[in-house]
Amino acid sequence: MARRKTRKVASQPRKGTRLRARSTASRAIKAGLAAVIAGVAGLLRAVMPSGETLRTFMAGAWRSRGLRRCAGLAGAAVVTALLSWAMLHSLRTSEQYRLDPGRIELAAAPAWAKGSLAARLKADIEDDLRADLSDLPEGSAFDGQLMQDITERISRSPWIRRVVRIERRFPTRPDDYSRLLPVLEVRTPAVAVETPDCYVLVDGDSVVLPLTLKRDAAELALFSSQLTRPIRTVRGVAGSAPAAGQSWNNEQVAAALSMERVIRQAELDRSLPIEAMELIGIPQQPDARGRVHYQVGGGVVLIPDQTRLPGLRVMWGRPPVHASTLELSPNDKLEVLKNRLRGLDSVADTRIDLRDRG
Repeated sequence: MARRKTRKVASQPRKGTRLRARSTASRAIKAGLAAVIAGVAGLLRAVMPSGETLRTFMAGAWRSRGLRRCAGLAGAAVVTALLSWAMLHSLRTSEQYRLDPGRIELAAAPAWAKGSLAARLKADIEDDLRADLSDLPEGSAFDGQLMQDITERISRSPWIRRVVRIERRFPTRPDDYSRLLPVLEVRTPAVAVETPDCYVLVDGDSVVLPLTLKRDAAELALFSSQLTRPIRTVRGVAGSAPAAGQSWNNEQVAAALSMERVIRQAELDRSLPIEAMELIGIPQQPDARGRVHYQVGGGVVLIPDQTRLPGLRVMWGRPPVHASTLELSPNDKLEVLKNRLRGLDSVADTRIDLRDRG
């Protein structure tokens, strides 16, 4: 009878053997970690000074006058800082140093106006600013964030050019309270741009002011009489004016403001009072390359006071903002203008052309 072939099966390690192997590996790891910790501790003991050495060093250092002085100053600084913090915390929570933005003191009188116009504008501007600040919560007079919030709110007004600073007024009597006094710069109208319906006031930064005048000669004359200096009208500006507080980005407006600055700086009104400007052949916007193309013969025409100088026109040409090398500089044009005025026996119905370099 044939024998069956038997297959040898590899013997598996017993469960106890595996546990003993794992225990041996764990003891080896723990022994290695203990050796590393012992080595680090020995290194620290070798590097760090002993207790006696440290006591000797501290005793010697304390005998140093300079070190004692530095330690005293450092201690005094810490004590001062703690006292300051405690005092500031006490002031922040005191009712006398609480601020109500609704009670803010405003001084927004326009320096360019006088009489009833100045009083009316001052009241209107201050009322609008108080309304803008009315929903701000109460805060401490020492709160920098509150100062920043107030500055941002005030700066949104179309009348305010900038907030110069905000002064804090602290109480001097037990029954007094803290107050804020913003120092403001109110926008000044530079020209009155004539539109089909009204005159739009624009300041020197091209910002439209929240005040318009009817296209009525009597109303314009009344308004000008309440200004510290007369305002000039500008004709020939195309397009609609933007909302109050926004810049009027128009090359025609830029030309008028540039010409206005020349007239003011040269004090031309003393010898030749200019009543209005007329813009001819000036585009509203530059081309794609930023160039402003005037029409042939285009530019600014200055119109003097017609009650004193009837018919006189000064053909200025391009203002400084659109200066051209084909024309004289503003200073040269002013000199030519003065010479021609002196050489005329009568200026009635006269045209003075300053556009030609010759």
